[in-house]
Amino acid sequence: MTTQAKTKEHEADLEQLISDYGPSKYNDIVRAMQWARHLRRQEESRGLTMAELIDRALLDVVDKKVTVEDIEAAIKSDMELEEKLAARRTEEPKKLRKEAKEEKPV
Repeated sequence: MTTQAKTKEHEADLEQLISDYGPSKYNDIVRAMQWARHLRRQEESRGLTMAELIDRALLDVVDKKVTVEDIEAAIKSDMELEEKLAARRTEEPKKLRKEAKEEKPV
């Protein structure tokens, strides 16, 4: 079986799982998107496309491999990391300007 045929079969299976999923499927799809964003940050996911990450996240949520608590904890840690990075980004220009002022001869 070719890779393209396997991919189409996998997509059909995923679509069937989602369509047969219970009444919480809309909330769980949102959770899966949040989980996909978290997975994107992980080292082992660096080579995957966002579409592949979304498929993986949907399967994780549908198969109950991750819980709502896991996803919320991941979102919280990702937000903390983003805040640290944002703080560092705002400090860098200030630090560079200060160093530039100190280097200029009067």
